[in-house]
Amino acid sequence: MYSYGQVEAIKTNLEWIVNQATLNHVTPSRTDQKALFDLLELIHSYEILLDLISEYGTDVIDTHIAEGLAVTEKLIAKLKKSAKAI
Repeated sequence: MYSYGQVEAIKTNLEWIVNQATLNHVTPSRTDQKALFDLLELIHSYEILLDLISEYGTDVIDTHIAEGLAVTEKLIAKLKKSAKAI
């Protein structure tokens, strides 16, 4: 089960990825813009999840949400690995 701190860390990592992507001064492609928008939506979803955890506890994290968090962690790991390779 995920804790508040773990969900917050995932959200923080997503924010870091968005910030790194926007530091590049080249205008992002349409595909990149869509990916950034999707990441921003995901960040917003995790903000809502954090609010729910604060109010109701970690019981709000069901199996499907936990699976989504795990997939997001894998994505973050891949993106950070790629960033270090550059």
